[in-house]
Amino acid sequence: MMISAIIMASGFSKRMKKNKLFLEYKGKTLIQRTIDTVLECDFSQIILVARENKILELGEKSGLITVENKNAHLGISESIKLGLSYTDKCDGYIFFTVDQPLVNETIIKSLLHLFDESKKHIIVPKYKGIKGSPVIFPEKFKKDLMKLEGDIGGKVIIRKNFEQVRFLEIEDERIIFDIDTKEDYEKILDWDGQHI
Repeated sequence: MMISAIIMASGFSKRMKKNKLFLEYKGKTLIQRTIDTVLECDFSQIILVARENKILELGEKSGLITVENKNAHLGISESIKLGLSYTDKCDGYIFFTVDQPLVNETIIKSLLHLFDESKKHIIVPKYKGIKGSPVIFPEKFKKDLMKLEGDIGGKVIIRKNFEQVRFLEIEDERIIFDIDTKEDYEKILDWDGQHI
């Protein structure tokens, strides 16, 4: 099974009001934690899409394929399309955001296992009806993903192809919790008894 991993790190952290990629969690920045977690898994390629040199340099040091996103202002679709344009032939694509510090190797391997059982399905983690990420798209959806425009991600493709989606039920909501605001960051630190 050949899976290409795409790390999308081009956001502007508007709701956080500072670059959340450099927030620390358990002694690592969110970007470094994401890179390290993805490297623990057996992907055929790992592509980092970012707009800042500092992030791109981190990716290069870790041996990732790095892609500069000069059109990040056009929204998340640009990161998706840029990442896909650098992928080799594979069975599917898994997309990572950088604001989910509790996504771990165990959950990623569970998603990959489910995909391995059914390579025609989109694989989505879910907690009590709340859909999260990372999401795996089979190769057959590449054309649809490449047609995305603006600040729209894969959710629109998931909605249109709902009968081709398989869900991985998550037992702990924290796994798919993402950090968008200062309050979110404080919440995730409180879960671990950490403090800012």
